[in-house]
Amino acid sequence: MKDFFINFFTLSEPLSITFVLVYLILCFWLNRLAYTISFAKRMTLALFLGVILGVLAQYLANFPANSKEVLWLEQTRIWYSFVVNIFISLLKLMIVPIVFFGISSSLLKLEGGVKISSILSRSIFWLLITTAIASAIGLSLGVIFNLGSDVVVQTSKTIKEARTLSSILLGLMPNNIIDSFANNNILGVILVAFLFTLGARKIGTKEENKEIFSTYKNLVIFINKIIMNVITNIIQLMPYAVVAMIANVLIANGVAAMKEAGLFIILTYASGILMIVVFSIILAFHGLSPMVYYKKAFEVLLLAFTSRSSAGVLPITIRTLHTKLGVSENNANFVAGLGATIGMSGCAGYYVGLVAAFIMHSAGLSIDLSSAVLIIIITLVGSLSIAGIPGISIVAASIMITGLGLGDKFYLLGVIFAIDPIIDMVRTMSNVNGAMIAAIATDSELKTLNKNEYKDLNNERD
Repeated sequence: MKDFFINFFTLSEPLSITFVLVYLILCFWLNRLAYTISFAKRMTLALFLGVILGVLAQYLANFPANSKEVLWLEQTRIWYSFVVNIFISLLKLMIVPIVFFGISSSLLKLEGGVKISSILSRSIFWLLITTAIASAIGLSLGVIFNLGSDVVVQTSKTIKEARTLSSILLGLMPNNIIDSFANNNILGVILVAFLFTLGARKIGTKEENKEIFSTYKNLVIFINKIIMNVITNIIQLMPYAVVAMIANVLIANGVAAMKEAGLFIILTYASGILMIVVFSIILAFHGLSPMVYYKKAFEVLLLAFTSRSSAGVLPITIRTLHTKLGVSENNANFVAGLGATIGMSGCAGYYVGLVAAFIMHSAGLSIDLSSAVLIIIITLVGSLSIAGIPGISIVAASIMITGLGLGDKFYLLGVIFAIDPIIDMVRTMSNVNGAMIAAIATDSELKTLNKNEYKDLNNERD
């Protein structure tokens, strides 16, 4: 009978049963707390609870070199991994829908106009170039400080050493729609979304197709809203998953895992500071004072830092751009809105660069120039569908890991997800900062920026 519980239920030891029950009790408590404290506070509490569970389990097992050598510890790890895998599966389930419908709805909502192509090309350029720079910064810091090297697991995955840019692009290029969707080929999904949506917009200009095009447009936008609602609901499960994630990481890897978490936090904030320098250089390149900008943008950046929502501060972002920084109303609305949907130098930039370094080092893979180029390419294509709501950076990380072909190592990010509230603040500030810089740069290049109002520290127009 005991063998049955060991081999089938993998739950036979008193301590393993106790730890599973304790986890369930903690989940119930966190659920009750949802009515009284904020999501961010529950996430922070979940982090500490996971640390306590993991360290306590390690302590009771006398900090073994290999958790698999202790039966009850391994059983506990298996059940915590079960919870983690369910949550990860839910996230991975939504990768293709959020990319396809996110891009499709963004393209369908673009309205025609005399300057729409100029505004679109310039704004996308600045949003994506800053995201690429941010990704390179995050990846570089991750490589320099060997982020993730203390949490190494065996993997059969390899990255070829000698690959040209053309071979990388050809390797990513899809040749089957069904395979692209079934195998989470992100570039393939994005390409299909672009082709279908641009085709729909073209034939929708014909008089006989306008009604059905309007129906198609409204349907895609509505489905995208449903998907975002589903993603939001999945993210609400994070506190329960975080307890299992962090405990599982500590049980499997020991206290060395927390060292990596602390380093990840430091490198994330360092990346955010370096991006402030990058944004300042862009402003100076356009003949604008960075000091004036940051003095006027301080309030909106502080709000972004504390609210952790790029979309939530969008109205204040637009108002600041137009009334304080001299950006034309059309460009302020268009570029800031676009910046809350694509690009995002924080969530989709240096964060995923750090994630890529962490996961590849953890999987025992080296990062050379060709793999760095691949990471930046995945960053750019993934950043085209990121929406500005709290926690959506998890989707960005999912896209990166899937694009690298290391989806089976997704569980290694448990320790990173656990500290998400801490790093999300600086990420969100960078997201909003990047969108504002893109709006100013675009407006300046289109000669519609009022530089006198930009320079005036006392102005605020209606």
